[in-house]
Amino acid sequence: MPHRFQITFLLLTGLLLVTLTGCTGPAAPEPEYHLAVIASGQSRLVKDESLRQGLIDRGYRPDENLFITVYNAENHGERLPGLVQQALATHPDLLITLGGVETQIGKKQAQDSGVPLVFIGVADTVDWGIVDSFRHPGHNMTGIDNGYIEITSKRLEYLTLLLPDARRVLVLYSSDIVPSQAALAKAQWAAPYLGLTLLPRAIDSVADLEAFAASLQPDEADAILVTPSFTLENALTTTLLPAATRARIPVIGLNQDIVAAGGLAAYGASFQSMGYQAARLVDKVLSGVPAGDIPIEFPDTPEFSINLQVIDDMALPVDVDTVSLADKIFPSSPATPGVSP
Repeated sequence: MPHRFQITFLLLTGLLLVTLTGCTGPAAPEPEYHLAVIASGQSRLVKDESLRQGLIDRGYRPDENLFITVYNAENHGERLPGLVQQALATHPDLLITLGGVETQIGKKQAQDSGVPLVFIGVADTVDWGIVDSFRHPGHNMTGIDNGYIEITSKRLEYLTLLLPDARRVLVLYSSDIVPSQAALAKAQWAAPYLGLTLLPRAIDSVADLEAFAASLQPDEADAILVTPSFTLENALTTTLLPAATRARIPVIGLNQDIVAAGGLAAYGASFQSMGYQAARLVDKVLSGVPAGDIPIEFPDTPEFSINLQVIDDMALPVDVDTVSLADKIFPSSPATPGVSP
């Protein structure tokens, strides 16, 4: 009996040692996540920067368990298909697209690869055919719809409140981009109610924009309205805003990013806020939730932004009460001591 007890004791001790040895063995390697970001131009990269911050705040560690590669077309739309192919050839865990034209091209190529896609700040996603519906986007993709089309008429309303004397508005749009056409249609519907005359101008390429900028005259319009277009957005600081400043025609834009760069006013969610918000969707996809099952999100609150420096520089006769309505105000630069304002 003692002999059998001794054998049993030894067997149990051996099993315990095996179990303890297994528990103290090498830990499973931490998963790494590789993201490919597609941008049509430099202005879109603000979304990438805030996305990274959002992922850091969710516990991801860049260059440790999170690796992000950016493919930038530098405002040459014809380069985007090749860049998407390059990105997919690296077999990323997720494709991130930073605008509408990037998402269109990414969608076509990513579906065949099985790589999920998250888009950031695309307008008119259902009517454009980007997704099947807001609740069930499908196509192994999800993202942030910026809602820019629906608030086009509100931008014009803010324009008339801020500049009561404005009557003629140049509307810059791209005839080959569905959201840009939709925004023009919204503006044309609202204009008669607001007492405005619209002057539509198609800008379908960088060459079109450069020609427009070179010919812009001070008496051509009272204001310029920008619609969603990667050509316009990626050339704001290099071409459009310098020309508008020279002609002393204020620009009304899509979001505060335009105002910060020298536009007069804007109404819409910022690129920064949408990039940060998208981190939540990226986290869900990396956690294993099928992208096509994640409902499309909209920005929490559009912001009305105003640039006081533009008002001062152009000596614009603005309505002071409307300025007080702004959610974000970019101040005038203080006058240099000894120099008259």
